[in-house]
Amino acid sequence: MTPKETVTRFFQEGYTNRNFDFVMDCVAENYIDHSPAGARSNADAVGILKIVAGQYAYLRAEMLDIFAEGGMVATRVLYDGLHRETGRHITFEALENFRVENARIVESWGYWPDREIDQKLKGK
Repeated sequence: MTPKETVTRFFQEGYTNRNFDFVMDCVAENYIDHSPAGARSNADAVGILKIVAGQYAYLRAEMLDIFAEGGMVATRVLYDGLHRETGRHITFEALENFRVENARIVESWGYWPDREIDQKLKGK
């Protein structure tokens, strides 16, 4: 897989399909997440995805933009989901960047718009 294909499948399988075995395979064991979540392995990444899956009845990730140069991949992703606790439907965009080596994600940088998400979940 190309770096772009690896990242696209990570979002499809990890968020939309909740195929955590795929994520374990496409994320490196020594993965470093530079976001506030701070994962330091593929197992940490899966743990974070499972937490998110527990918060949403469904969460779809749609690639709005994806650019790749060498092993670097930049994305703009639209998330669409149903929050379990509030029962609210929510959509938001996030920018996330990845470094891919040998079809495995080794590093990522990204932030979800936490304040925007909180306001939407509160109905504001």
